[in-house]
Formats: sequence, structure tokens, C-alpha cells
Amino acid sequence: MILHLRAAVEQLYAATPGEFTALRTQLAKQARSAGDVDLAKAVTALRKPTVAAWALNHFVREHGDELDDFRAFAELLREAQRTLDADQLRALGRERAKRVDAVAERVAQEARAAGQPLGVGVAQEVRDTLTALVADESAEASVLTGALVRALSYSGFGSVDIDDVVAIEHEALADRGRSGRPTLEVIEGGGEGTGDTVDLEERRRARRAAERGRLAAELEQARTELRTADRQVAVLSARQEEVVEGIADLERRLATARSRLEKVTSELDEASGIRDRAEEREARAARALEDSESP
Repeated sequence: MILHLRAAVEQLYAATPGEFTALRTQLAKQARSAGDVDLAKAVTALRKPTVAAWALNHFVREHGDELDDFRAFAELLREAQRTLDADQLRALGRERAKRVDAVAERVAQEARAAGQPLGVGVAQEVRDTLTALVADESAEASVLTGALVRALSYSGFGSVDIDDVVAIEHEALADRGRSGRPTLEVIEGGGEGTGDTVDLEERRRARRAAERGRLAAELEQARTELRTADRQVAVLSARQEEVVEGIADLERRLATARSRLEKVTSELDEASGIRDRAEEREARAARALEDSESP
């Protein structure tokens, strides 16, 4: 018998995709039989995870310790982005794909062992989610709940969209998106004369505090956007440098190829001349022999 929604989540998102719907119906029925109609409705509203989300949930629940090194690598990469360390970004950026592929392969292996092989599209969704985990701490926290309902993706800029990505809001994200502005309460007048004056002054202070809160929130948002833009500039600068180096290498190879072509062409012209002269000598010799045999 489930006593609260989190217990239902633990059972449901540990089940295989084929077991999910029947188990959800059973748990909702249990809650309804116990007289908890609200819990029954909440359980019924829990969404069935996609196959990619289930595969990641299964791996986190059964082999979560295997993600320790991967998470440590993700933190190194995020720190390089925060500090705008271009050299570190280049080095870690080259390694990211290898690490993502390695973990994705382990997820696929465990899914296959659990009787749920992953198709090509699903396997790509797993890799996309792991890439998002590397890029964003909130995405990492979402994956680690073991209650994903859909895959994540990262566009290479900004934060990862984690809205409604887990079954229920978990503690690590409980305050995400909430306003930093203070909640104000109207202070009722406490009596005659000075009481009204105190109430009015309190309201003025509350309005000033609200305005300071609003301005502080705007400042923090602007700073966050600036940090994000700085990180993106650093990342794209590193990528640009890689592309420039690649172009320079191609240009060097092209110059070498052109030099070889020029040399081969010269050698071909020389060989063709020798052949033409030899052909002429052969023709003259043949005519001379023919003339010498004539009566």
C-alpha cells in the first residue's frame, strides 16, 4: 500500500515500460480504496516515461555509481566554461563525445539485459540527454532522480529546458524559477493616531523593499545572461580556433598536392617528349629497312 506520491513514483519508474500502465492503475486503485482520492488522482496523472527516459532511469537506479566519473568530468567541463578556460575547454570538448558514447553504450547494454533493446533513435535520445547532463547542473539533477519522463537535449547555448521532465518536482529543483522578490503583507492599523502613521510608514518601506527586490532581480538576471554569453563566446571561440586549424591543415595539404601535381606534370611532359622522339626514330628506322629491301 502506497502512503504518498513519492512512494508511487519509486515503484512506477522502477518498472519496465510494459509494466508501467498496469502498475499505475493498480496503485491508483489502492489509494482510492484507502480513501485518498487526491493521491489516486495524482498517481493517475503520472506520465509514462519514453523508452529513452526509462533506460536512463533504470541505469541510474541500478548502476548509479558508474556515473561518478562521468559526473566528475561534467563538473570539470562546466568549471572550464565558468572560468572561460579556452585550453581546458578544447581538451575536454574533444573528450566529451567519447565519454558520452561510452556511458550511452552502458545504458543500452543494461536496457538490453532488462529485456528492452534500444533502437537507433532511442539510443540517440540517450546520448542527447547525457550531453545535456554534462552541460547543465539542473539537467544532471533531473537525470539523477531516476524519474525522467522524457529525454533532454542541449542546443549548445544557454541552459537545458527541464520543465516537466521529471515525474514530480524533486528537492534539488524545488525553488527553481521562483521569484527572488519579497512577499509583502499589508500591516493593519494598530490603533488611533500614531498607529495609522506607523502603518503608512511600514507600507512605504515595503514598497521601497519591493522595488529594491525587483531591481536586484533584474541585475542578477542581467549578470546571469552576461555569464552565459561569456561562456558561449569562449566555447565558440575554441570551436572557431579548431576550424581555423583544420582549414590551415587542409591548405597545407592542398599546397603539397599541387606541388606534387606540378612535378608529376613536368615529368609527364618530359616522358612524353622522349616517347615522341623514340617513336619518330622507330618510324625512320622502319622506312630505311623497307627501302633497303626494295630491288
